Amino acid sequence: MTNSVTSFSPQSKGGCCVGAHTSRWVRSFFVVGLLVTVGLVGCSMAPRLEDPLQPLPEEFEAAALADQSAQHYWWHGFGDPYLNQLVDSVIARNLDLRVAVARVAEVQNQFRIARSEQLPSMELAARRDQQDTPSNIGIGGQLGDRFSVPGAPEFPDRFDYTTYSASLGFAYEIDFWGRVRGTKRAALQEFFATQSDVRTVLMGVIGETVATYFEIAARQRTLELTQESVRILTERTEILSDRYERGLVSPLEFHAAQQQLHAAKADLPVLESQLDATRGRLSLLLGSYRMPMDTMLVPESAYTYALEEIPSGLPSDLLQGRPDVVAAFQRLEAARERIGAARAVQFPSFSLTGAAGTQSSTLSDIVKTSQNFWLFGTGLTAPIFNAGRIRANIRVAWAQYEQLALQYEKTVLMAFRDVEAALVNYGKLKERHASLTAAQASAHDRVQIQELRYLRGTGDYLGFLDARRNLVLSEIGLMESRRSLAEARLAVHRSLGGTWIQEGSVLNPETP
Repeated sequence: MTNSVTSFSPQSKGGCCVGAHTSRWVRSFFVVGLLVTVGLVGCSMAPRLEDPLQPLPEEFEAAALADQSAQHYWWHGFGDPYLNQLVDSVIARNLDLRVAVARVAEVQNQFRIARSEQLPSMELAARRDQQDTPSNIGIGGQLGDRFSVPGAPEFPDRFDYTTYSASLGFAYEIDFWGRVRGTKRAALQEFFATQSDVRTVLMGVIGETVATYFEIAARQRTLELTQESVRILTERTEILSDRYERGLVSPLEFHAAQQQLHAAKADLPVLESQLDATRGRLSLLLGSYRMPMDTMLVPESAYTYALEEIPSGLPSDLLQGRPDVVAAFQRLEAARERIGAARAVQFPSFSLTGAAGTQSSTLSDIVKTSQNFWLFGTGLTAPIFNAGRIRANIRVAWAQYEQLALQYEKTVLMAFRDVEAALVNYGKLKERHASLTAAQASAHDRVQIQELRYLRGTGDYLGFLDARRNLVLSEIGLMESRRSLAEARLAVHRSLGGTWIQEGSVLNPETP
């Protein structure tokens, strides 16, 4: 663009294009405006998007579940302020989430690059060129013969001159067939898909945080209950040891008590190691190698929580908010637009170029209007032979579209299956939890009865200890069931894909 400007010889007179030919400027820019308008509203080569999905149910068959009171921040449904603060901290500090947000910034600028091709590009150039050439080549060789006649002035042996120029040039491709628009729309859909990827990562990070939180709570409580079981077994073994020495119990009963005590003690290091590993996972979610212990202690409120039921027959359009489904559809749309862009390459491309500036052999004359120049050009380029490259690119775009259509269908089917499985699993675990709750209540009643019998002298103290240990084991089982129930509840929210996270409330990536 600017190179063509500097190729003008210093003897050319740019002033001829000013004043008398102003009307030509008007006509030229009228043509430019008309062609730019045509380029902006031209046709599109992208195919119509066919629905790739099989018929799907209108609602989910499984009835169950959860709380709709916290539609946007679903983890608030657990009613645990400490958990809410923890999730907020993880959202602010998690490294995976920060990587995903950085990826959004990358794709956002890729869209801006694609969008920039839809507008003319302009360049400002300033040059100083110095040239020293023999006079007997080019036009100098033709003029030299005229100076060889008698009386003619002496013709120089070399030409040595300097050229100063300043120009403003532009170039624009008229996007009549929609190639640039298709590329821009594809980049925009990729940007939207990357935003959906952030929500997918967000949902996964929040889900893992909630699951780890309740796992820490369960392991803390299990460790405490196991320590209580060891204390009970220690007391029981001491009583049996005294009775064994007095010959009141058999060796078999005494050694069985010792075996139970040692087995319970052997569980303690394993439980402590598991608790430490779980706390380490939480530290990693918080973007730290190891957090202070006081931040890793889960309050007792995490041991118990109440959840409301979700009504049966959840509508299937809830999956429209699942970010992986949304991202799959957006990438399918991007592939469709790329087909249009690939098709458009088959047809002629139209371009406009122009420049205006000033040029002189001396720097002092460069500001004079007589040294001005301008140029305007239109171009048409049509593919004639490219060894099948364009057709192959179109086939590649179609193949990519078909792959993404199948992937989208698979993603939707998997989403339905995930929800169905999560609902069924949650319902079954609720039934199991109800049975374990009843068993724990019975174990508690048994302890009270055994204690009353012991105080009245009608029962043995060992029977009371056995009842207490049985209650501890019931509470351990109930604690594990409560953790499984929380994870199942979490799986339902994750299967719905963050539909209860308000748009822009947790993360609000900048729009392009």
